[in-house]
Parts: sequence; C-alpha cells; structure tokens
Amino acid sequence: MTTNDAGPDSWKRRAGELIAALEQKGHLADPSLRAAFTEVPRHLFVPDYLRIKLDENGFAVREGKVDRSDAEYYDAVYSDQALMTQTKPVEGQPDSFVWSSSSSMPSVMADMIEELEVQSGMSILESGTGTGYNAAILCHLLGDQAVTTIEIDPDLLREALERLDNLGYHPATDPAGRLHDRVLATHAVDHVPYDWIRWSKPGAVILTDLRPPSNTDIGAWLKLTVNSDGKTATGKLMPPRGYFMSARQVAEFADIGHQLPELTLEEHQARAEMMKDRETHLSPAVFQDEVYGLYFWRQSSDVWWGSQDEVIILNSSDGSWAQVQDGTVIMLGPRDLWTEVEQAYQRWQAAGEPDLSEWTVEVTADGRTLIDLPHR
Repeated sequence: MTTNDAGPDSWKRRAGELIAALEQKGHLADPSLRAAFTEVPRHLFVPDYLRIKLDENGFAVREGKVDRSDAEYYDAVYSDQALMTQTKPVEGQPDSFVWSSSSSMPSVMADMIEELEVQSGMSILESGTGTGYNAAILCHLLGDQAVTTIEIDPDLLREALERLDNLGYHPATDPAGRLHDRVLATHAVDHVPYDWIRWSKPGAVILTDLRPPSNTDIGAWLKLTVNSDGKTATGKLMPPRGYFMSARQVAEFADIGHQLPELTLEEHQARAEMMKDRETHLSPAVFQDEVYGLYFWRQSSDVWWGSQDEVIILNSSDGSWAQVQDGTVIMLGPRDLWTEVEQAYQRWQAAGEPDLSEWTVEVTADGRTLIDLPHR
C-alpha cells in the first residue's frame, strides 16, 4: 500500500490513527462524536491544500499546492494539523496574499464541540463553513436537519455544499430560519456579531475566538450564554486553545486590519520634524504579557502595535505614532499613545492583573461587546 493510495482501507486506517491522536489529547470521550470523526472522510473536504514555509525573516510564504497525487497528501490530511486552503489578496495589491480559509485542526474542532456540550436534539449554527468538514462532523453528530452553516465567500460555500451533498448531508444555510441552541464560530472576531444573539434561543451558548485583526498574536476564547430576554448575552473569557483567522468583511479580499497610509519622502520628512520625545519608566516588555495586550486592545481598540526585542512601535487610526526604546518615547500626532499604554497598565495593576477567567463579558441589546475587569 502506498502513501497516496486513495482506497477506502487507506483513508480509514489513517482516520483511525487520527482518532487515536485525538483521544491521546483527551478528546472524543463521547462515542457519537468519536463516530463522526471516524466515519467522515476529511480528504473529501480537502482535495488540495497550500504548502507553506517560513522565509529568512520568519514570514509565511506559499510553495504551491499539494493534492492527492502527492505522496505526503494523505498523511497530512489525516494528521492533527490545520491545512491552509485559500488565500486572498489585499485590496489594491493584486499580487499580495493573506491566508483566508483553512481546514481547522481536528483536535480544536473536537475541543470546541465538547466545550459547547453539543448533544442530540440541539440545533447549531456554524459561522464559517470553509471546506465543509466541520459542518459534516456536526451533521453526522446531530443530523443535518439540526445544522445551519454560513459562509461569507460564495465560492467556498458552493464547493462545501457540493461535498456535503455527495455524502448525503444537507445543512441549512439561512440562519434566520430558526433559533439555535448553540453557535460555533470557526473564525476569529473583534466583537460579537449581534446577529448571533438574534439567531439564538434564550439559554443558547456561543463560542468564538476573540482576537484583533491587526494583531493576531493576542486573543482569547469567549463563551457566552444568551440571557432570558433573548436580546443580551453574558459570559467569560478563557485562554485560547486554538487560533483562528479573522472574519472577512467582504468575499473578494482578505481582511488584514489597520493599514498605514503610504507617504512621500517629503511627507516623511515633515512628520520627522514634528516628532517629540519624553522619558518613560514602563518597558515595552509589558506587551510580552499577552493578557495585558488583550486588555490594552479592549481599552484602545484603534491602536495597533508591533515589537521586536526591546523596541515597540504603535500606530492609531488617527495617524498618531510612537516608538519606545531604552526608556525614551518618540511620538507624533494628536495622541500620546504610550501614555495610553501607561494609564491602561496602571488600571491593570490596580485590578490585580486578573486572569482571563475573571473578566466579565456582556453583549448589550444595542450590539456592543463590553469586557470588564473585576474590582478588587
């Protein structure tokens, strides 16, 4: 038997090895969920994937597609790893690419279903159809009449529905057709879409990855319960047990968060002449605490940053800029961004630097996602 043998014995053997790996990680105690992962062929939902590598600067680059003719294909598809399946360009940069869809890591899929305590008789809304593999698992587990799946990319949705149909699964695609007991998002969001509340029953549970599109190194899983009024939801954060791509706002382009304006040489020189500097006692290393980074993002959501070694650079949507190194802040624009960092850090310390699980999350009736620290 060769590694690219597509026969039923080949994929079922590999699926069995994947199941064993998931069980070793503490998943699939529910026989029904175990059966779903055993009997749904992942390779039918991932006909090919994108091989990636890191360049000398640590950035991901594409190395071409891997399909069923490649020796590595079946071993990769039936391993516990995420597989990149689509990229989209940045608007105005047709030669660029950003990862825009993937087949999620099977252990993370199982983890989210288990965290939601999905049970027979429930209805579930999946946001982010992608390849359709997760929808197939849910259809096998609950029956396709209980599953609704939505996707912003019409091409991805069409292809996924064809794959599902070939296996006899026919989930709904209209989320407004009923109220759901569970909502599972296979993408990250920077706020909770209020439609998720409107499409849920009172008492429904929502699970998503909360993460800024401009800084995907920080984030948390958010688990909410829809309140009895059916209009609000409350919940808690937890350390992320998986990372998801940020939700796209349009199908045609990847969403990559904030973008800096392109400046001419003269504009750069003019900006340099307006720079000011001051001293600071707060080190850029404060952002090595990912929980504080998440807290600061929620305090100043229009500020994004990047750091390397002992240097950090911050930018904001109004054009403000700051660089911090060796106790010196160099700044430009209407706001002192590092002062915002210092003040947020003082509030963070006053609250006792609480663990994520101590934060309180509320989605209000007017659609806002509010996160509060405990008062100590």
